[in-house]
Amino acid sequence: MLKAKKKYTKKELKQDKFILATVQAKSFVEENATRIMYAVIGVIAVAVLIWFYFDSKETTSQNAQSLLAAAENEFHMGQKDAAIASFSELIDQYAGTSSAAKATFLLARIQLEDNNIEQAKIYYKLFIDDYADGNLMAQGAYAGYADCLVSEKNHLEAAEYYQKAAEVVPDFPQADAYLYSAAHQYKDAGDLDQAKRLAQKLVDESENQNVKNLAEVLLETLSL
Repeated sequence: MLKAKKKYTKKELKQDKFILATVQAKSFVEENATRIMYAVIGVIAVAVLIWFYFDSKETTSQNAQSLLAAAENEFHMGQKDAAIASFSELIDQYAGTSSAAKATFLLARIQLEDNNIEQAKIYYKLFIDDYADGNLMAQGAYAGYADCLVSEKNHLEAAEYYQKAAEVVPDFPQADAYLYSAAHQYKDAGDLDQAKRLAQKLVDESENQNVKNLAEVLLETLSL
């Protein structure tokens, strides 16, 4: 007499599937143990490398900030030569950091104030090429570089850099003064049309009354 087939409950079926999956997983692990081990080691190695990268980056940033603070303190204490040396070291050793950017800008300004025009140009241009990102320091770097060009009587290029300074942060109050300087340098360079255009823009739009007055005088001069 044939026995009736046993009916399995849902619970028993689930248990059987779990046991089967467990056995299959165990077999897979045993057969691929070496590959799994290397994969785990690889993941751990990547994680360690990422941790070292960010830890090293943070350490570099902190060291750069410390050196910048020391250099600024030296400068404020009247130790200009020591400050210049520290700024230079920071620029060389920590290129790409925000501290190196500020050191580059400050060193350019120091050189300009000391009338070391060639050195000032080098550092202003370095800042413009590597660190200018539309902030106030970038505006100051464009204007500082223009100041250097004026001292060399390179009026046309000076005008272009003053104009860049005005346009990089147009809402900053100093922007109109830079635009007036650009107009004046265009005049000295012989580009009267551009000088008139910028002067007229200041007369029409500037909220700085002193700059507006200067622009009106410049327009009158250009009309003679």
